[in-house]
Amino acid sequence: MTLIPHSREWYARLARELGGYRHPWARVLDGPDPELTFDALLAERLGPAVRVLEAGCGHGPDAARFGPLAGRWAAFDAVPELVAQARLNAPDADVHEWNAKGEVPPDLCGPFDLIVSRRGPTSVILRLPELAAPGAEFLYVGPRLDVPQVPERLAAVGWEVRGEWRVSVRARVPTRQDWATRCKWMNEPERLPEWDTHAGPDGLPYREERYVVLAGPPA
Repeated sequence: MTLIPHSREWYARLARELGGYRHPWARVLDGPDPELTFDALLAERLGPAVRVLEAGCGHGPDAARFGPLAGRWAAFDAVPELVAQARLNAPDADVHEWNAKGEVPPDLCGPFDLIVSRRGPTSVILRLPELAAPGAEFLYVGPRLDVPQVPERLAAVGWEVRGEWRVSVRARVPTRQDWATRCKWMNEPERLPEWDTHAGPDGLPYREERYVVLAGPPA
């Protein structure tokens, strides 16, 4: 069966075959990871009184890493296999299966002081008014060109962008096999000739880009 990249079934296969939300191909960054900005902004906002909701928790790496720094860390994901792994990897977090649509599960009703999403569902933005505590913030990181709805959705709920960071670093896929694996998983076999045409001794170069946004309700 051909899986649509980034579909629920696609993520479920990642969970089953790789034990989490991990891509099965290698990539090397020639500079700092673009998501370090998100890490720094998140870490400085945590504390024993902070209630956090994570949208799209995957197999729970952020819940395991940052959860102990918060007063409460609740999380959700739409893929049952990833939810099960997150509960094992972050046993102190409150993890639920949800897709950020429909009725909010009772245990996720909040209120929350910080709602975060690392490449998670942007549909959670439309639920911010009902999930957020007074003075709450929303922190997101993802590929800007793939999710142009982030600023528009924030505007739709009346939340203000307080900070934006567009980070780009040179990256490369180191081997032809890694590129072939990526093309197979992304259902892009027609892109295989790119390796033969553009790859150099250190692999096939590209740009690893991220868009980080920090937002909150009007002051």
